[in-house]
Amino acid sequence: MRKERSLLRKNWSNLRAEIANIITKKEISKEDFRPLSTNENWEKIENNIINIFCNLSHSNKKPAWIWTDFKLDTFALSNLAQRPENYLDKLVDEEENVWYIVNETINESDKFWFYEGKIKTIQIIIGESWFSDLYIVSKKYEWLITINHHDTLIATGKTMSDKLRRLETIKK
Repeated sequence: MRKERSLLRKNWSNLRAEIANIITKKEISKEDFRPLSTNENWEKIENNIINIFCNLSHSNKKPAWIWTDFKLDTFALSNLAQRPENYLDKLVDEEENVWYIVNETINESDKFWFYEGKIKTIQIIIGESWFSDLYIVSKKYEWLITINHHDTLIATGKTMSDKLRRLETIKK
């Protein structure tokens, strides 16, 4: 009971609690998926993502929706035959650890929650939870994939937009 109560504290969002419950229910190991700890510099990760992948405007203010301000080669697919997350393991190597970032609106402000994991496990988390926008980012900041609240699958960065283009050709 003590563990559940900590998940429902004021500073825990419903989404974070939901993801924590999925991790427990599915017995997901920390090697396959974990939240970033308070000692890990999520702000630096967020700033790197914004600076590498986005055009900054409005006095270098972080864009509300990162996917609207990409500056690198970008490709998007919508109206897919399956849910967009079902294609992620066709784009990302199963053994690669990536950043998983999910967006949630709390008190009319956007908040990003940061996790690290493998793509197959991330697909489980996505399938079992809700989200507004989510991002999957190479830990080397080479590419970024997003699924936005319109269920559009978007890829940008080194090779990833081309991978998504090839996937579109295969899926036709």
